[in-house]
Amino acid sequence: MKRILKWPLIIAAMVIVLRIAVERTMGPGWLASALSVVALHTLLVPIYLGIRLAGSEQPYKTLFKLVILYAVLTRAMILPVYWMARIFRWPENRFAGLADSPPLIGWLAVPLATAAFWIVASTVAGGAIGSLVLAIANSRVKTVSTT
Repeated sequence: MKRILKWPLIIAAMVIVLRIAVERTMGPGWLASALSVVALHTLLVPIYLGIRLAGSEQPYKTLFKLVILYAVLTRAMILPVYWMARIFRWPENRFAGLADSPPLIGWLAVPLATAAFWIVASTVAGGAIGSLVLAIANSRVKTVSTT
């Protein structure tokens, strides 16, 4: 099951790098917004996991474990981005106030609070979405196996 997250994590790393490149080169705002790790760990990867885990043992337990693990790992990849934004005083709205905040706020509080929020939100929303997809996929697996 560990290998199930290999490609989603590689894709997340590429999305993070691409988003930084688009933002730093003054690319279109819609493109920077579309390159969202939040969309990956809240929507797309839970759907992927729901499909991949259909018919497996303890699929819901495994789904939630993998959603949490993926959210934690992707948010860990984003922490250095927040630190670079503070160091280089990046002006994007998502980094508003980091550069001028006290060190404890800019280096730890904002990045970790943001990470905690998205990990919880992804676990709840992503877990629900993945569970729905898993229920649909499991019903199709059972239908195919009984016919």
